[in-house]
Amino acid sequence: MLYYVYLSGEHRELPLLELRAVMEAEKVEYRLVAQLDQVAIVESSEPLEILLGRVVLSKYAGVLLGFSEVAEGVQGIKRVLRDSDVCSHGGYDYVNFRRVKQYGTQISYEDVLSTVNELSKSLCKGGTKKLDIIVSEGCVIIGLRTYERDLRPYKTREPAERPFYAPGTMTPYMARVFVNLSRASVREKHVVLDSFCGAGGFLLEACHIGLRYVGVEIDPRLAEGAVKNLTHYGCFPEVVSGDSCYIPLDRADAIATDPPYGRMSMPAGTELIDLMKCFLSESYRVLRKGGYLVFAQRIDIPLEEMIVDAGFAIIERVPDWVHGSLTRDIFVVKKE
Repeated sequence: MLYYVYLSGEHRELPLLELRAVMEAEKVEYRLVAQLDQVAIVESSEPLEILLGRVVLSKYAGVLLGFSEVAEGVQGIKRVLRDSDVCSHGGYDYVNFRRVKQYGTQISYEDVLSTVNELSKSLCKGGTKKLDIIVSEGCVIIGLRTYERDLRPYKTREPAERPFYAPGTMTPYMARVFVNLSRASVREKHVVLDSFCGAGGFLLEACHIGLRYVGVEIDPRLAEGAVKNLTHYGCFPEVVSGDSCYIPLDRADAIATDPPYGRMSMPAGTELIDLMKCFLSESYRVLRKGGYLVFAQRIDIPLEEMIVDAGFAIIERVPDWVHGSLTRDIFVVKKE
């Protein structure tokens, strides 16, 4: 079946990468039919709604009815709607018109609404689904929404809402992206490792996805805080005291973690380059063959050669601006 997915505009690359990673994690056969600005058209062997529940950077999605060219104007929209069997999908409730950026300004909301209202009887108005009409990069995408993201659970897990707070903690949204990029599978009961688990943010997201997980933390105070946070949110506190350079485990199916970026967040007497070298080497040891490691580091730290020397293949390197003084690279690497 063909689906459209309206992606978050918060990052240029991560939304689609996250979506594809989750489908690959659960071994769903799919084909990316088209990639537009903030919109993906996907052919999937399974209903996407189930998988999208664990994705955070996809805003909403649904069954694709069809698409037209912006140059056709509202006549193209009318053609697609006439050719579509909206009634077989339960009809529609109301129209959501979305223009990505400034694409297709010649098509107005008023004209779209008038066109849909003209056809409302044949489209079985009075159903429960939203009729999405999205304009992006010269195309008009038309579909019935079957999934919509709910950010409310994430807000309850914001760092400031947790019983234990640690400065510099990643948001639950970004932590979820890292875990998803690691391609840890719920269906295959994978164990995802966070070897710099800090206050437990990545573990919280793994827990709420339904994954098995374990955290390693060298700082006893942070390890205790992670246990407190996990327990508070109803998650088993699987946290062990240890060093990311000497991980007290033999195997992990996936690794998603956020190493320190500078001296203030590292153990005394440790150089960042040395830490990254031993972290990569130890991660390679514990990660299963074919498994993925996802981590971030400052963009000025030369890591490509180090990653390859450790035995990994670099799958993705995504720049991510955090704030004025920090831009980091998000690495997705694979143990071949």
